Amino acid sequence: MPLLLIGLDHTTAPVEIRERLAFGEAEVPQALQTLAASPGVEEAALLSTCNRVEVVMYGDEARALEAAALGFLSAWHRLPRAHFVEATRAFVEEAAVRHLLRVAAGLESLVPGEKQILGQVKQAGQLAREAGTAGKMLTRLFDAAVACGRRVRHETEIARHPVSVSHAAVMLVREHLGRLEGHHVLLIGSGKMVEVAAKQLHDLGATHFTIANRTLARACELAQRWGADARPLDAIPSALAEADVVISATAAPHLVVHAETVAAALAARQGRPLLLVDLAVPRDIDPVCADLDGVTLVDVDGLRDVINRSMQLRLQAREEASALVEEDVRGFMEWYAVQRVAPTLAALRRKAEAIKQAELERALRRLGDVSPHERKVLETLVHNVVNKLLAAPTVQLRKQAIEGDGDLYAHVLQTLFELPLVESRHPQEQPQ
Repeated sequence: MPLLLIGLDHTTAPVEIRERLAFGEAEVPQALQTLAASPGVEEAALLSTCNRVEVVMYGDEARALEAAALGFLSAWHRLPRAHFVEATRAFVEEAAVRHLLRVAAGLESLVPGEKQILGQVKQAGQLAREAGTAGKMLTRLFDAAVACGRRVRHETEIARHPVSVSHAAVMLVREHLGRLEGHHVLLIGSGKMVEVAAKQLHDLGATHFTIANRTLARACELAQRWGADARPLDAIPSALAEADVVISATAAPHLVVHAETVAAALAARQGRPLLLVDLAVPRDIDPVCADLDGVTLVDVDGLRDVINRSMQLRLQAREEASALVEEDVRGFMEWYAVQRVAPTLAALRRKAEAIKQAELERALRRLGDVSPHERKVLETLVHNVVNKLLAAPTVQLRKQAIEGDGDLYAHVLQTLFELPLVESRHPQEQPQ
């Protein structure tokens, strides 16, 4: 029984296709039930995000599983296969394990190391378990993927460096000020970049915010979220006198912060330096401010070095993360290989137990009356003999399975011990 992962992502399909194949969280349970009812499918899970739609299955035969997945996607979304099949990629066995672990580690994300995908992988496994479509195999696989994702983020730097403009601005502020506690941050605007910057600064220890915006109600909304002060744009002059850092990102077609305003504010600052970060295009802050004593002005182009440096660090960490993923892939595949020979080991154990029990009963009948102590001694004796005889074949068969010769050695054991000829079974039928 093979593992198969088939799907598409931001590298193979445009958003127009991805959005047509996406699954809402509410529909996933029923979709999983439908998929699991397909011929040959023993277990199934779905991973659906804005950047990828992937089907993970365990069942009878790889081609049958692939056909089932494509048919399911087409029928569920009422979209002919021809519209998306060329954008799909299929991964079988070890390749499927590697791909899912790389996804969980953030190595297949648009932004390497992004954090959201790990939670999405975890949720996909949980939804499959709750729907009853993830058995021992997929439960183990998704647990391994989540553990791998956590390990990569803990042991490498892949998720610790900003790559967006907002993150780069926050990193610049941190480098400029050091500790953020006690510093006053003025945020101008109310869009996504300001929201991201506010959250990042808050997480790093900043607690004193002022938010200035053209629409005061919107400023109040954000201010309430971060425990900040809200002011209209015409209050910027007084806010500049108080702030240590200004981050501006409005959609205004003209300057919002003028050099004359900053110069006037400097008089009230008693020599305290001022960092101005302009994330807007067109620019919000008058570039002449860079010439004022005590003022450091950085615009989007000035953040390029921070972004490039951070991206380079992530790319370096990506190699380390890939090596960790390979370690975890090997660990899972060793477990997976042992599952293939588990039916043979179970059959060998059953035969040995049957022989042991029959011979024990025969000996007890021939001995006649024996005391409970004597019976216990005999039972322990035959139990230990059987366990010691089976120990070496068990260890060796598991070892050969890991090295790739499990099927051959399993067949030899089946022949030598006249065991039923068994094939690899569903892991839920196999012993740990």
